[in-house]
Amino acid sequence: MRLGFIGPAMGDAAKLEKAIDLLVGDLDADAAIYLAEDEALFDFVAAHESEAGESPIEQQVAEVAATGSPSAIADVLAKLRGARYLNKLRVAPASPTRALEMLDDRIVLIVRHKASIGEEDVINSNVVVYGDAKELMFKRFGPRCFFSPGPLAGGSLGLIDDRSEIGGVVLQAFDLDGELRWSEAIQGRGAKVMVAP
Repeated sequence: MRLGFIGPAMGDAAKLEKAIDLLVGDLDADAAIYLAEDEALFDFVAAHESEAGESPIEQQVAEVAATGSPSAIADVLAKLRGARYLNKLRVAPASPTRALEMLDDRIVLIVRHKASIGEEDVINSNVVVYGDAKELMFKRFGPRCFFSPGPLAGGSLGLIDDRSEIGGVVLQAFDLDGELRWSEAIQGRGAKVMVAP
Protein backbone atom coordinates (compact mmCIF):
# COMPACT_ATOMS: atom_id res chain seq x y z
CA MET A 1 0.00 0.00 0.00
CA ARG A 2 1.18 3.52 -0.74
CA LEU A 3 -0.18 6.46 1.24
CA GLY A 4 0.56 10.00 0.16
CA PHE A 5 0.46 12.96 2.54
CA ILE A 6 -0.29 16.57 1.61
CA GLY A 7 0.11 19.47 4.03
CA PRO A 8 -2.28 22.46 4.16
CA ALA A 9 -2.60 24.26 0.80
CA MET A 10 -3.63 27.57 2.44
CA GLY A 11 -6.34 28.22 -0.15
CA ASP A 12 -4.31 27.23 -3.24
CA ALA A 13 -6.59 24.68 -4.98
CA ALA A 14 -4.33 24.56 -8.07
CA LYS A 15 -1.33 23.53 -5.96
CA LEU A 16 -3.50 20.94 -4.15
CA GLU A 17 -4.52 19.50 -7.52
CA LYS A 18 -0.88 19.35 -8.64
CA ALA A 19 0.02 17.49 -5.43
CA ILE A 20 -2.81 14.97 -5.83
CA ASP A 21 -1.91 14.49 -9.50
CA LEU A 22 1.69 13.73 -8.54
CA LEU A 23 0.77 11.29 -5.76
CA VAL A 24 -2.04 9.47 -7.58
CA GLY A 25 -0.92 9.78 -11.19
CA ASP A 26 2.87 9.60 -11.04
CA LEU A 27 3.69 7.92 -7.71
CA ASP A 28 0.73 5.49 -7.84
CA ALA A 29 -0.50 6.21 -4.30
CA ASP A 30 -3.49 4.17 -3.17
CA ALA A 31 -4.71 7.19 -1.22
CA ALA A 32 -3.74 10.86 -1.01
CA ILE A 33 -4.37 12.08 2.54
CA TYR A 34 -4.90 15.80 2.96
CA LEU A 35 -3.83 16.90 6.43
CA ALA A 36 -6.17 19.91 6.62
CA GLU A 37 -9.68 21.06 5.79
CA ASP A 38 -9.75 24.45 4.10
CA GLU A 39 -10.97 26.46 1.12
CA ALA A 40 -8.49 24.76 -1.21
CA LEU A 41 -10.07 21.40 -0.39
CA PHE A 42 -13.61 22.70 -0.84
CA ASP A 43 -12.72 24.37 -4.16
CA PHE A 44 -10.95 21.24 -5.42
CA VAL A 45 -13.86 18.96 -4.55
CA ALA A 46 -16.44 21.38 -5.99
CA ALA A 47 -14.52 21.66 -9.26
CA HIS A 48 -14.29 17.92 -9.75
CA GLU A 49 -17.82 17.12 -8.56
CA SER A 50 -19.27 19.64 -11.01
CA GLU A 51 -17.25 18.09 -13.85
CA ALA A 52 -19.29 14.91 -13.56
CA GLY A 53 -22.30 16.73 -15.05
CA GLU A 54 -25.77 15.27 -15.31
CA SER A 55 -24.98 11.83 -16.74
CA PRO A 56 -22.68 9.29 -15.09
CA ILE A 57 -19.07 9.48 -16.22
CA GLU A 58 -19.25 5.99 -17.75
CA GLN A 59 -22.11 7.12 -20.00
CA GLN A 60 -20.16 10.23 -21.03
CA VAL A 61 -17.16 8.07 -21.95
CA ALA A 62 -19.32 5.76 -24.08
CA GLU A 63 -20.95 8.70 -25.88
CA VAL A 64 -17.70 10.50 -26.64
CA ALA A 65 -15.95 7.30 -27.72
CA ALA A 66 -18.63 6.73 -30.35
CA THR A 67 -19.05 10.25 -31.70
CA GLY A 68 -16.65 12.63 -29.97
CA SER A 69 -14.19 15.11 -31.36
CA PRO A 70 -10.61 15.26 -30.03
CA SER A 71 -11.53 18.18 -27.72
CA ALA A 72 -14.60 16.29 -26.39
CA ILE A 73 -12.40 13.25 -25.72
CA ALA A 74 -9.88 15.44 -23.87
CA ASP A 75 -12.71 16.92 -21.77
CA VAL A 76 -14.00 13.48 -20.79
CA LEU A 77 -10.48 12.30 -19.94
CA ALA A 78 -10.09 15.34 -17.65
CA LYS A 79 -13.39 14.41 -15.96
CA LEU A 80 -12.18 10.83 -15.51
CA ARG A 81 -8.95 12.10 -13.98
CA GLY A 82 -10.93 14.33 -11.60
CA ALA A 83 -13.19 11.43 -10.60
CA ARG A 84 -10.09 9.31 -9.92
CA TYR A 85 -8.62 12.09 -7.75
CA LEU A 86 -11.82 12.32 -5.70
CA ASN A 87 -11.90 8.54 -5.31
CA LYS A 88 -8.33 8.49 -3.92
CA LEU A 89 -8.58 11.64 -1.78
CA ARG A 90 -8.89 11.21 1.99
CA VAL A 91 -8.99 13.95 4.60
CA ALA A 92 -7.36 13.55 8.01
CA PRO A 93 -10.06 13.69 10.68
CA ALA A 94 -10.62 16.78 12.83
CA SER A 95 -9.26 16.71 16.40
CA PRO A 96 -9.63 14.82 18.66
CA THR A 97 -10.30 12.02 16.18
CA ARG A 98 -7.34 10.12 14.76
CA ALA A 99 -6.89 7.88 11.75
CA LEU A 100 -4.85 4.68 11.79
CA GLU A 101 -3.42 2.78 8.87
CA MET A 102 -1.42 -0.42 8.97
CA LEU A 103 1.35 -1.05 6.46
CA ASP A 104 2.96 -4.42 6.80
CA ASP A 105 3.45 -4.57 10.60
CA ARG A 106 3.80 -0.80 11.03
CA ILE A 107 1.06 1.34 12.55
CA VAL A 108 0.70 4.83 11.09
CA LEU A 109 -1.20 7.42 13.14
CA ILE A 110 -2.58 10.35 11.14
CA VAL A 111 -3.74 13.62 12.71
CA ARG A 112 -4.16 17.22 11.59
CA HIS A 113 -2.60 18.82 14.67
CA LYS A 114 0.41 17.65 16.64
CA ALA A 115 -1.17 18.95 19.87
CA SER A 116 -3.85 16.23 19.64
CA ILE A 117 -1.28 13.42 19.92
CA GLY A 118 -1.29 11.70 23.31
CA GLU A 119 1.23 9.46 25.03
CA GLU A 120 -0.83 6.36 24.24
CA ASP A 121 -0.85 7.32 20.56
CA VAL A 122 2.93 7.51 20.47
CA ILE A 123 3.42 4.26 22.35
CA ASN A 124 1.19 2.34 19.95
CA SER A 125 2.45 3.81 16.66
CA ASN A 126 5.52 3.38 14.51
CA VAL A 127 4.90 6.53 12.46
CA VAL A 128 3.01 9.65 13.52
CA VAL A 129 2.00 11.93 10.62
CA TYR A 130 0.60 15.40 11.29
CA GLY A 131 -0.21 18.44 9.21
CA ASP A 132 0.53 21.57 11.21
CA ALA A 133 4.34 21.77 11.02
CA LYS A 134 5.83 24.99 9.63
CA GLU A 135 8.10 23.04 7.23
CA LEU A 136 8.98 19.52 6.09
CA MET A 137 9.90 17.61 9.23
CA PHE A 138 11.14 14.10 10.04
CA LYS A 139 12.33 13.07 13.50
CA ARG A 140 13.22 9.56 14.63
CA PHE A 141 12.98 8.53 18.28
CA GLY A 142 14.12 4.94 18.60
CA PRO A 143 11.75 2.72 16.59
CA ARG A 144 9.23 5.57 16.19
CA CYS A 145 9.23 8.55 13.91
CA PHE A 146 7.28 11.75 13.45
CA PHE A 147 6.64 13.20 10.02
CA SER A 148 4.97 16.25 8.52
CA PRO A 149 5.19 17.42 4.92
CA GLY A 150 4.73 21.00 6.13
CA PRO A 151 2.53 23.49 4.29
CA LEU A 152 2.12 22.79 0.59
CA ALA A 153 3.63 26.21 -0.15
CA GLY A 154 6.93 24.71 1.09
CA GLY A 155 6.78 22.33 -1.87
CA SER A 156 6.95 18.95 -0.12
CA LEU A 157 4.80 15.82 -0.11
CA GLY A 158 5.14 12.59 1.82
CA LEU A 159 4.73 8.98 0.73
CA ILE A 160 4.85 5.89 2.90
CA ASP A 161 5.30 2.75 0.87
CA ASP A 162 5.30 -0.93 1.80
CA ARG A 163 6.09 -1.92 -1.81
CA SER A 164 9.45 -0.20 -2.00
CA GLU A 165 12.27 -1.51 -4.15
CA ILE A 166 14.57 -1.91 -1.15
CA GLY A 167 11.99 -3.97 0.75
CA GLY A 168 10.14 -3.16 3.94
CA VAL A 169 8.30 0.06 4.63
CA VAL A 170 9.86 3.33 3.48
CA LEU A 171 8.87 6.94 4.21
CA GLN A 172 9.82 9.36 1.44
CA ALA A 173 9.61 13.10 0.82
CA PHE A 174 9.15 14.47 -2.70
CA ASP A 175 9.07 17.97 -4.11
CA LEU A 176 6.15 19.05 -6.32
CA ASP A 177 8.13 18.13 -9.45
CA GLY A 178 8.36 14.51 -8.28
CA GLU A 179 12.02 14.65 -7.27
CA LEU A 180 12.91 12.51 -4.25
CA ARG A 181 14.24 14.66 -1.38
CA TRP A 182 14.98 11.85 1.06
CA SER A 183 13.99 8.32 1.98
CA GLU A 184 13.98 6.53 5.35
CA ALA A 185 13.31 2.89 6.14
CA ILE A 186 10.76 2.46 8.94
CA GLN A 187 11.50 -0.20 11.52
CA GLY A 188 8.88 -2.86 12.15
CA ARG A 189 7.58 -4.01 15.44
CA GLY A 190 9.53 -7.27 15.24
CA ALA A 191 8.75 -10.41 17.11
CA LYS A 192 9.32 -10.38 20.83
CA VAL A 193 10.43 -13.81 21.86
CA MET A 194 11.68 -14.84 25.27
CA VAL A 195 13.51 -18.13 25.65
CA ALA A 196 13.40 -19.70 29.09
CA PRO A 197 16.38 -21.78 30.26
